[in-house]
Amino acid sequence: MTHQALKDLPKVELHCHLELAFRKKTLQRWAVEAGMGMEKDNDFAQGFLITEPMADLPSVLHKFLNTRDLLDSAAKVEQLTFETCEDMFLVSNVRVLELRFAPSFLLDAHPHMKADDLLHAILRGVARAEAQYPMAVGLLGLLQRIKSVEDNAWWCDWILERKQHFVGMDLADDEVAFPASPFAPLFQKAKAQGLGITVHAGEPNVKGAARNILVALDELGADRIGHGVQAIHDLEVVGRLVDDAIPLELCPWSNVLTQAVPSLHAHPFKALMEAGVRTTLNTDDPGVMDISMMDECKNATQHLGLTLEDLQQCNDWAKEASFIPANRIQNIWPS
Repeated sequence: MTHQALKDLPKVELHCHLELAFRKKTLQRWAVEAGMGMEKDNDFAQGFLITEPMADLPSVLHKFLNTRDLLDSAAKVEQLTFETCEDMFLVSNVRVLELRFAPSFLLDAHPHMKADDLLHAILRGVARAEAQYPMAVGLLGLLQRIKSVEDNAWWCDWILERKQHFVGMDLADDEVAFPASPFAPLFQKAKAQGLGITVHAGEPNVKGAARNILVALDELGADRIGHGVQAIHDLEVVGRLVDDAIPLELCPWSNVLTQAVPSLHAHPFKALMEAGVRTTLNTDDPGVMDISMMDECKNATQHLGLTLEDLQQCNDWAKEASFIPANRIQNIWPS
């Protein structure tokens, strides 16, 4: 399968964390300007990129926090947003892009910034990209499991008070140590007010992780599942995903890097698809993981056993599952 055939395929990206979707050269320049001594590409990669399976969580978290530390102004956040959108289109022909971000994550490190200034910077970046490229971009507000219910209730209300700027809400972070159930009322509230619901669930390779998918569906009202790769180990969960037509936001290379799966060849993407699950292909953290949607498509065809027709089907499912209004998608989708 040729590079051009993959490039020509219009794509949908449903699972991308904005904070970690940076353009490498831009972040490296910011790191140099901040006096971090990152002039050499190898030093930058060591400080900011994850390119092989993670040995331990602290070293990975350190790279996430290094990135966050540099996003210290509205101007940088706007540039980050615009470049993320621009690269998605120019590199990979992504036409529909959902960007999720946790204001609590960024503002923990930058108390001088206001949440509304952060949001408006992101909106400006999106508006610039949509004016320049045939794209539809939507924002998801992300709540952090590691925060208290009270903290997340505040952020949930903040999102809902600005829901004209959001298409959905997400729950992320460590699903093993921080169960989703305590946050169920917040997600039910957001769902009742019209936001799409996606929840990180069934990602880590630990016993029983697949059951977290049922919690996300039954208690939080999830319309989609972030990752969900461990569903393959539980026939009941697979059956539920199939029966209710619940899409999985699968991120194969991320799953390898986090050791959710041992290798690309061992990834159950094709098996889930053949079982009738609505599989979608996504990048997760394209900046820090140094991957594009084109890279994911090449991985899918070279290592996961997917054909061009399979990728087309995944994009059709993703387009249908997007929380972005259908008329906005129709306006930019190639005929």
